[in-house]
Amino acid sequence: MDCKHIQNKLIDYIEEQLSQVEMKEFEAHLASCDNCKKELENIKQFLAILSSDSQDIPSEGLKANFEKILSEEIRKEESKVIPLNPTTNWKTYLRVAASILIVVSAFVIGQQSNKTENSEQQQVLALLENQSASKRILAVSKAEEFNNNDTQIIDALIQKLFNDKNVNVRLAAAEALSKFSSLERVKQALIKSLETEKVPTMQIELIQILAKIQEKRALEPMKKLLNNEETPAYVKQELEYNIASLF
Repeated sequence: MDCKHIQNKLIDYIEEQLSQVEMKEFEAHLASCDNCKKELENIKQFLAILSSDSQDIPSEGLKANFEKILSEEIRKEESKVIPLNPTTNWKTYLRVAASILIVVSAFVIGQQSNKTENSEQQQVLALLENQSASKRILAVSKAEEFNNNDTQIIDALIQKLFNDKNVNVRLAAAEALSKFSSLERVKQALIKSLETEKVPTMQIELIQILAKIQEKRALEPMKKLLNNEETPAYVKQELEYNIASLF
């Protein structure tokens, strides 16, 4: 196994998806290659960061606000004309306190969730610009976990689709973008990429994605590619099959 092959298999190695033979060859290479060993450690560290959850502790200001709201609610309850029954008062105060606590807890959890998502987003965006192709592929795979509203993530994937020098990264970006194919700008990006992409494996990936989402606007660039004399025969075969499915 050479370094390029090893780096493309790092994720499979971490997830124990390799065969016993591949595992032995993989570990033998790692024992003699410091660069690949370092690459493996970097990916492990990144995965560890993404899987860790930071816990937010409510601030003193939040605690003070809670106590203030609780006091105001208790005064409101005391101003009402109610039977002088200590047990009833206690239960009333308990219900008020519980209600406020639920609201405050929901706020704290929401803030914590937003901070975690923003942190993960920034980590993925930073990793998409890493010099290592394997790290960029890892970042693309993590980007699939974000939702349609994450414009920064989607725009970063589109940028990788058009501009990344490594074809494996572009392939991963195309696959990731197919998860967001309900968005108009993603559809347009996939069509435009098919018009400009020169690598046959990328062309086939884009053809299959556009056919799968039934994007009829892709028919014109598909036909142009089919009529191009420089298009390989196996790409033309894929085009003929998928063009038929779009009619």
